[in-house]
Amino acid sequence: MDFSTEELDFFQQVFTSNSDCLDNSNNEHNLTVETTIPKNIADILGNAKLTLLAQISHYQLWFPLTITTNKNNEFTPILGTPEIVDMQGVDRSWRVNSPPNVSLHKKGTKIQVEILSLSSSGITMRANCMTSAKKLFEAKELEMHLPDQRHVKLALESVRTEDNILAGKFKNVAHGRDCLRKFLFNLHRTEYSELYDKLN
Repeated sequence: MDFSTEELDFFQQVFTSNSDCLDNSNNEHNLTVETTIPKNIADILGNAKLTLLAQISHYQLWFPLTITTNKNNEFTPILGTPEIVDMQGVDRSWRVNSPPNVSLHKKGTKIQVEILSLSSSGITMRANCMTSAKKLFEAKELEMHLPDQRHVKLALESVRTEDNILAGKFKNVAHGRDCLRKFLFNLHRTEYSELYDKLN
């Protein structure tokens, strides 16, 4: 995506209006406007047109960005919940191991699998009965229940199966993707609180 000179001037005005208040001289974390969003992240962020990228250690936080105007016609940027990308090794959505109090359900019934890892793009599970677990990938709609009583409706596409471990990526996320990103973002902030403390 290429911006015109007028559009670039506009973004400079929006994002530097409070620049006198910020002292970045000793700050090793950068916040930038990205005009090209990796496709896998764009899909997760609902094909957001603008993002802000925050780099914290080897993590990238891609914030979807919308700009609104208030009653005085002043521009107000609104940041959504970020997608966290782990840049160490392979560039992929950050995964939490053994997420607490997360379960999969099909037609109201809890599915007997152990969730080994979870990201905003996929899941890895251990199942005692592989035959019934593989049927998860045939279901048109599953529900993931999060600890805050929120539900994410989705379908799964098989990525790999090995022994009693299944990995799948999310597809057809009907609603709740933002809830899942918020859940993961809160876990990331808790687990890596020292990285976030450095931003203050």
